Amino acid sequence: MYDVIFDKEAVDFLEKAERNVSERIYKKIMAAKDNPHQFFERLSGRPDYKLRVGD
Repeated sequence: MYDVIFDKEAVDFLEKAERNVSERIYKKIMAAKDNPHQFFERLSGRPDYKLRVGD
């Protein structure tokens, strides 16, 4: 299992987003910490990853 650390920018975004949207994002991130390789996909040409949450 991995630890999840939210930076200030992420916390601010989740606080400003609609409640149902921020809850979906938070729950998906928490579910991904058990097996992140199942949920995250590397962005092509970048060291970053993406996590799809809904449409």
